[in-house]
Amino acid sequence: MQRQLASTALGAALFALAGAVRAQACCTATGSSELGVVGRCHFAVLASQLSYDRGFGSVDARGKYQSLDGSRVDDAVLTLAGGVRLGTPALQAHAAVPLRLQHRELRGLPAATRLGPGDASLGLRAMVVEDLVAGLDLSEPRTLLPFIELFVAGRFPTGRDASDSDTPTQADVTGEGAWSLLGGAQITKFVTLHQAVVATGSYARRFPHDVTGANGQTRRYAPGDEVDAKLAYVNVFDLFWSATLFSTARFTARAANDGVAVPDSDTRRVRFGGGVSHYLSYPYWQLTFSASFDPPVDDFAKNVPFASVTAGLTVQRNFTY
Repeated sequence: MQRQLASTALGAALFALAGAVRAQACCTATGSSELGVVGRCHFAVLASQLSYDRGFGSVDARGKYQSLDGSRVDDAVLTLAGGVRLGTPALQAHAAVPLRLQHRELRGLPAATRLGPGDASLGLRAMVVEDLVAGLDLSEPRTLLPFIELFVAGRFPTGRDASDSDTPTQADVTGEGAWSLLGGAQITKFVTLHQAVVATGSYARRFPHDVTGANGQTRRYAPGDEVDAKLAYVNVFDLFWSATLFSTARFTARAANDGVAVPDSDTRRVRFGGGVSHYLSYPYWQLTFSASFDPPVDDFAKNVPFASVTAGLTVQRNFTY
């Protein structure tokens, strides 16, 4: 009788542990890297991220990389963000507001340091398909379905754009100056209980706005629309630790002045990075360290004024049901 009770208790413990690991894997891999997006198993989130960006080069319109010899570019960004589910686990709203401290020492120009808000964002997400979080099993078609989230968001010109800059180095330029409306999807598929692949894509319409030049003339400036993509691999080690490797790509179409396209104004930027997340107190307090960089090679990017390496530390407070 004692042996039977011990066997039953052990089985219950293993079942509970498997359920906890499945829940942790689900929460980790389906929690977007976007700050303020609510994780799959949570009701709400508050987060802050402090990141440091160090410029080491630039890429011109022909895709040629050149190092920033004799110059220094440093950015520190504090971003506050949060999100909450809207009456149902399938729908959520989230927002982020950055504060930027930027330092520029460019050859031949006076050094400058400026502090100001960046462009804020507000978004909605909806989960339309759910994964079983059991890994792939070709004999069971249901396991082939991934998590699929659809999202829309707006970016607001709360930062200072280049047309309003009053420093030669443009250290005070903290935003794009344009209203943007974007939509996209994120697909997450667990290939095993602990490993997932995440693909995200979005298209942003960046609206035209009036710009006044140094000569006092006003023109209608239309920044090119933007396409963003991200591919990530997530490994959930246990209830407290997970790691991610990722690559991001951003493309913008040519800009236009008063309806006339600006030659060679389209951009391309591809970055690589990774991160490690740890629950200080599961499932409430989570700490994430991440780093990414621009490859310092020709033809990998286009019109990137400051290729850089970026490191960030995020503290996140999750709220459960």
